[in-house]
Amino acid sequence: MPILEKISQPSMARHWTDSIPLEFHYTAGVAGEKFRRELRDNGRFLVSKCAKCKNSYVPARMFCPSCFIEMKETRAIDEPGYVYSYTTVNRNRAGEPGETVTLALVKFEGVEGGIIHRLDDKTIDKAAFGIKVVPILKDRTERTGALSDIISFKQA
Repeated sequence: MPILEKISQPSMARHWTDSIPLEFHYTAGVAGEKFRRELRDNGRFLVSKCAKCKNSYVPARMFCPSCFIEMKETRAIDEPGYVYSYTTVNRNRAGEPGETVTLALVKFEGVEGGIIHRLDDKTIDKAAFGIKVVPILKDRTERTGALSDIISFKQA
């Protein structure tokens, strides 16, 4: 039955069970690629700023989530971040007992958003809200521009 032909009897309708294989490649987008390049090349986080509402966001993004306008102004963060929230986990991704790690949401003064990553237990005796932290990065020659370029955050 051609696609434009109308079904007049419900018994004429058919059902087909199958799967459609989908292949895709995720891209970080224009702003995400700039953020990744800044992390890879200079070891810094890129922030985008809205010209209308003056809010800044990390990671950098293309459009302001408040105003919906394109954000063209960017800058790199040079100052330390601070622990906004944290949790300690002693299980791996499968839920089995594993290494104990402390994960934190690291935010930056005057910037919306943040980076979620592990805290370095060698430099931070006890995690606490508000402690200043800076990233420990892989060697420049090993960086790819992914958040995995950050080994952890240490106390500033």
